[in-house]
Amino acid sequence: MHGYGTNIEGPWTQVCEAIKACHEAVHVLGIPRIATDIRIGTRVDREVVSGRVNENKVKRVEEILRHGAK
Repeated sequence: MHGYGTNIEGPWTQVCEAIKACHEAVHVLGIPRIATDIRIGTRVDREVVSGRVNENKVKRVEEILRHGAK
């Protein structure tokens, strides 16, 4: 749903470990320097089911496209 990047959802520690593993994998390939830009969003006003947030956003956009914005 966006033009650039990768979305990752999950518990804070697992997401950080995944990012670390990505960096390590690239360095193993012999790339001496890489940069990662991270945008982090958290919320405490409602329960968020890990792994469903992006799916729900896509469904909402599809619904709007079918029925028009209100």
